[in-house]
Amino acid sequence: MKTLLPCALIALSLAVPAIGKEKAPVFVETVAVKDKPAVALNPTKAYVMLRSDMAVSLYLMKVPTADDQASYDKFRADALAKAHEKYVKKQAQYDAAVKEKASAPKGAALPPLPDKPIEPTEANFQFTPFPLLAGVSIGPMNRFAKADGGLSTYLQELTPGEYRIYGPLAMAPNGAVGSCFCMGSVAFAAKAGEIVDLGVIAAKANLTVKRPEGDSSAPVILDGPFLVPAGASVVVDPRLSSAHVVPARFRPVGKLPNYFGLTINRMPAIPGVMRYDRDRIVDLTAGN
Repeated sequence: MKTLLPCALIALSLAVPAIGKEKAPVFVETVAVKDKPAVALNPTKAYVMLRSDMAVSLYLMKVPTADDQASYDKFRADALAKAHEKYVKKQAQYDAAVKEKASAPKGAALPPLPDKPIEPTEANFQFTPFPLLAGVSIGPMNRFAKADGGLSTYLQELTPGEYRIYGPLAMAPNGAVGSCFCMGSVAFAAKAGEIVDLGVIAAKANLTVKRPEGDSSAPVILDGPFLVPAGASVVVDPRLSSAHVVPARFRPVGKLPNYFGLTINRMPAIPGVMRYDRDRIVDLTAGN
């Protein structure tokens, strides 16, 4: 959100409840790296690289830092205070209407009483959740490299931090399209001056990707695409030859609400990272 990007604006419009006219803190600045002959990367920013055999979408959500959480908590508290001020005024208007009706002559024509306002409290105050203020939409447009008959590359600049893969979804004018990994997913760190290689989304059932020695895993499509290691045969774009590219180090993360009302899914098990015991996520990273 270098200012709020369109995807973030759509996310906010889908949020229930919305944050009204208050200006939200900027938790993520992000932009797709354009397909140009020469590429200059910002050393203060982090980058995420994704490959696929077709146009795809992937939605990330920033995991809040302590400073992020403090800023969000203040933002919410300020909104709650303003909501309470409005409640006090509406309650006074309601009390006045009740008093007027009680003192009016029998049979007098009076307007109906307004609805009795509900006092907003810490427990019942509905507010836009932090993840909807810290989303990053990758694809399906703005590809960094387009390879005829091969893999296409997406390269996204974003604020350094830790990010959760929320799911293979895209923002559209009338809502989000895709599915969410609401029942389990992974997160990864994106550091300043580095390109985190997320791997390859196997969007086609017949996509074949060579893997490093000892990797016997195979793509399994679970109601949509998922990530597989890029492998030695997937060449990094020559324009990034001098960049510091690191493979993503995933860690499992728990469940999240289905904010956009999409098909609910989960990230397939990843060897050495996570598996499932029914609907329970089992962390396999402790020995790594």
